[in-house]
Amino acid sequence: MAQNGTPENGVAEDIPALPAPVTAQEIRHTKIFIGNEWHSSSSGRTFPTFNPATGVKICDVEEADKTDVDKAVQAAKAAQQRSSPWRRMDASSRGRLLHALADLMERDRRLLAVIKIKPSLFASHMH
Repeated sequence: MAQNGTPENGVAEDIPALPAPVTAQEIRHTKIFIGNEWHSSSSGRTFPTFNPATGVKICDVEEADKTDVDKAVQAAKAAQQRSSPWRRMDASSRGRLLHALADLMERDRRLLAVIKIKPSLFASHMH
């Protein structure tokens, strides 16, 4: 049985290269995205984001707290109401928007693959 798709075992498979460390990028948004708008955190707190390959700080981003999460949940619930722009939009238009998001994620996959957030930041919010 062929294993791991190597030429030695007769299975040719294109294996994508590992992402290279991102050395420079333009940071456009560091706020919290709620209800299709960028917001500062209600607490005013931020936390650093680091490049895991170099350990160099990339930027500080807004830190959501309970108030911000509650606002995001309210916005998500509002988006599900029959009168919301999202619900009034036809399925093909929603699909185009979701595909556009997927295209952006694909475009920035290398950056997304190397961003690191300190795990300790999540531990304090998981209780």
